[in-house]
Amino acid sequence: MIDSHCHLNFESLSKDLPNIMERCKENNITHLLSINTKPQDFINHLNLIKAYNNIYISYGIHPQEINNESYLSPIEIEKNIQNLKLIALGETGLDFYHSIKYKKKQIEVFEAHIEASKIFDLPIIIHQRKSEDAIINVLNQYKNDNLKIVFHCFTGSTKLLNYCLENNYYISLSGIVTFKNADILRKVIQKASLDHLLIETDSPYLAPEPMRGKDNEPSYVRYTGEFLAKFYSMTNENFFELTDNNFYKLFSRAKRDN
Repeated sequence: MIDSHCHLNFESLSKDLPNIMERCKENNITHLLSINTKPQDFINHLNLIKAYNNIYISYGIHPQEINNESYLSPIEIEKNIQNLKLIALGETGLDFYHSIKYKKKQIEVFEAHIEASKIFDLPIIIHQRKSEDAIINVLNQYKNDNLKIVFHCFTGSTKLLNYCLENNYYISLSGIVTFKNADILRKVIQKASLDHLLIETDSPYLAPEPMRGKDNEPSYVRYTGEFLAKFYSMTNENFFELTDNNFYKLFSRAKRDN
């Protein structure tokens, strides 16, 4: 199994990383993608994970971190892309749930991630909250660019799922799908493309059942994976193999044998 989206540099995880990695090993979690949310944190984040060959990292600015001074630097990306741990851009996207104060700047920085994706051939990890139509409007400007995209922690509508299907975009499902009140989401994802599906924790948030209420960690991705294997009428082994293969298709810089 692979946790395709976690935040290992957040304090509740970083302070216990050796034990967390041991629990991943015990639960057959083979690789992790740790998501960077602020460029100024990237080097410390990279140093945190550098001793672990099976942890990868992204480079990006989370939409909730955007202010009028935010800027995605292609020079910094070019400098850091020499490190093979860097396999993706983001998370980026649009979040109009908490505030629309920097709405225009969010869109500008989101577009900068897309342009960087085209330059450096890196997949984009998209965060979406209360912003489906705006994200679709932005992505429609790049219809001919064959962008490699995953909508992480997917909780979107049927409209957004269909948009992903039409454009061969990936979706990643988190512990939310296991929640008792997630019937609407489960109905939407019945029609998801299994060839474009990933699993994640988004840890330290959103711990799945039966760990809900606890700090989430990458080893808990097994609960989401086992839930979805049953949901899609697959064996655990086949589902984990499928989602692992999808991870390597999308994040082509990642290596299986680390």
